[in-house]
Order: sequence, then C-alpha cells, then structure tokens
Amino acid sequence: MDRDRKLSENSVKELSQYGKVEFNSPLSHHTTFKTGGNADCLITPYTEDSIANIITIIKNEYMPIHIIGGGSNLLISDKGLQGITIKISCSNNSFNISDKYIYAGSGLSKEQFISYAINSGFGGIEFIAGIPGTIGGGIFMNAGTYMGSFSDILKKIRLLNDNGSINEVDINELTSGYRTMTIPENNIIIGGYFSLPESDDKEKIKNRIDSIIKERWEKHPMDYPSAGSVFKNPETCSSWKLIDDSGLKGYRTGGAQVSEKHTNFIINSRDATSSDIYNLIKYIQERVYNNTGIKLETEIKMMGEF
Repeated sequence: MDRDRKLSENSVKELSQYGKVEFNSPLSHHTTFKTGGNADCLITPYTEDSIANIITIIKNEYMPIHIIGGGSNLLISDKGLQGITIKISCSNNSFNISDKYIYAGSGLSKEQFISYAINSGFGGIEFIAGIPGTIGGGIFMNAGTYMGSFSDILKKIRLLNDNGSINEVDINELTSGYRTMTIPENNIIIGGYFSLPESDDKEKIKNRIDSIIKERWEKHPMDYPSAGSVFKNPETCSSWKLIDDSGLKGYRTGGAQVSEKHTNFIINSRDATSSDIYNLIKYIQERVYNNTGIKLETEIKMMGEF
C-alpha cells in the first residue's frame, strides 16, 4: 500500500463522531514493550457500539486495518503500521450480568474485570490476577497461567464482521487451544460471555489475588517493560528451562535482554527497539533448537514488517 494514501476529509469527520482519530501516532505509547513505530492512523472508539460504526465507515477506504487492545503480548515493527489501527481498550468497558452469563466488553482491562466480578459476588477469576491487557486480548490468545485459561470460564464470543454484523460463537474444545482461540478471519472480538461461580467471601478472593500478584512480582521482571511470556511451553517441558539450559539468561541484543529473573521474558532494559527484541527472539529460537532440537513457538503476536 502507498503510505501517502489518506482518509478522505468526510471520513475523518464521520469517524470523529465515534472515536478519537490521530495521525502518525507513536505505537510505543500503546505497547507494554514500549517499542514500535507510528500508526498512519490510530482510532480509539468511544464506546462498544462505536466500533461497528467505525468499521462501516472505513471499509470503503480500502486500507489495511489492524486491531490492538492493551498492547500486551504484542510486538509492533519499528516501521509502524500502515493504514488504520483501531485500539479497543478501556473505551469499550461493558460489564453486564444476566441470569445465565456475565458479559464483558473486549476493551475492559483484566484488572477491571476482576474487580467487577468480585464486587458482584463472583469468583473463579483468580488465575487472571496480574496478567496485563484487555479482555479482548485475553480471549484472542486464550490467556492464562498454570492455574487456568480463559476457555475455562468463557462460553461465547461476540464478534463483529467486516460487514458490520454481529455474530456470537460458542466456545468448546474445537474453538480453543493452548494460548490460541479460533476467530473467523476479518472478525473483531467485541466481548465475551463468561460463566463464573458465585462467592460470598470477597475478602478471601481479594487476599488470594493479592498473594498471586505478589508472587508474580517475586518471580517475574515486573519492573521492566515486557510483553509477558514470549514463548509457548512445548508439551514436554517449560520454555524458560530450555532457554536457561541454553545459557541465555541475561543475554542481550541491543537494548533487549533475556530476563535474569525469568528467562521466558524478554525485557526492554535500555531503550530497546522492536528490531532488537525480534532479533533476540530469533536468536533464542536458533540457540534452543541447536541445543535441544526443540523449536520454540512464540506466544506474543507480531504486527508490521520485520
């Protein structure tokens, strides 16, 4: 695509009714790695309903569309993103309780979701504690820890297709897997329907969550920009151990470093670029493969040209 291609004035005026529109916006401000080039056009919807209006307006512009959430678990190229980037985060903060399910909009942060759930008398969300990002991102990658995954509590996904129509998809063993969720092409996650057990002991759950977050700070490099775990765990072992056994603890490429606290984390230790992080990922994969014959698969998503 020609990067000089611009949205029409009419489209910009229309879009401004439904979201904040920014041009040449630094994506490093929107990722937990704190890296990445600029978005040609960044749109942040004001509400959940605004997303469908935005898609309807931009589909006739014939420009690439990228969807981001809280920017965790994401590496964006130093070259940035061409076309239109839609950031669904915090603006889309629906949380509703029905007789059967709890609905959470994709822009809701995991921290907000936990707070709303506990204060509404529910539990079963402790495994999410300390995981950054939004509900939409958590659904997209079936986020989780050794204590559980989104697919354990998620029953249906609400999706918006490129024609502006809303569909709902049931979650089962065929639609979810380890750190992955089957999402139809050209669909945007609007929200999810969750089934949580009721709880009448808020303080017990809050104390458990505080304990989990404390443990994460003790074991993970939370004081540096990162995107969480970089690699999926192979079936037979843990990625961090394969990396550690390959002698890569503390290894650096430019400003990117393998964490000394948890070797499945790459941290931005000193003004790293996305290229530094990308090159370090490739080096880790090569080194572990040569050492063990195991090909590490990335958990983080990469967007743009590398």
